[in-house]
Amino acid sequence: MFIGFDNSDRVSDAERKPLQFYLLGTREEVQSAINQLHVLRFSDRVRWSPPIPVLGSDWKYISMMEREQATE
Repeated sequence: MFIGFDNSDRVSDAERKPLQFYLLGTREEVQSAINQLHVLRFSDRVRWSPPIPVLGSDWKYISMMEREQATE
């Protein structure tokens, strides 16, 4: 990517897509990570999806959260 000095390479707010974050592990690990990220003020607990089982696994769970990209 070329970065110029005239701001022509900047993405407008309307074009920004939210970032998606995924946690994968045991149900307890996923819930623990959600709690830790809340304590660090990275995200509120309610923004994460409930941990759901991963198909084909007897121990893996996944949770997802979307968050807007930070503006500079």
